[in-house]
Amino acid sequence: MILYPPEHFDINEWFTLISLAVTATIAFLLPKRFSPVAITVYTVFTVFISQSVDSLIAVKPFDMYDVNDSSKYELMDIVIYYLNYPPYTYIFLYFYDKWKLKGIGRILYVGVFSGFSVFFEWLACLCHVFTFHGWKLWYSPFVYLVTFTLYIIVYHATEKVAPKPDGV
Repeated sequence: MILYPPEHFDINEWFTLISLAVTATIAFLLPKRFSPVAITVYTVFTVFISQSVDSLIAVKPFDMYDVNDSSKYELMDIVIYYLNYPPYTYIFLYFYDKWKLKGIGRILYVGVFSGFSVFFEWLACLCHVFTFHGWKLWYSPFVYLVTFTLYIIVYHATEKVAPKPDGV
């Protein structure tokens, strides 16, 4: 696989880097809540999900959107998949765990986080991180609802085998 540099270092790269700085800072500043094993599982699963979804719908035969400057796999794609998405998932799971959500609270949390994710995706589209050609923004809430539900399933499975650090 060839990794391409950005065609132009412009607003989409800046948006990606600023997003990374914000989410990574928030995740880093939150008190430690999960074991290193759990964090590794969440990170690998996040990368797997994001890469899988994009491999299914963002490339041929569907080719519904491009990430960054082109349909080529760029360096900034790596930043998004491997560096931006995992802290976002960590933040989602951090508060899910902290608030011990169940029932309607869990459903509302997934819904609110999905709504925020659609808003964030809309901002990313304005900054040309995503360029749709076939995909519609209103499809995204359904993807986020499934994705965040999968994160919760992985969280519960992981918490059974990877105990939390002392004091959490």
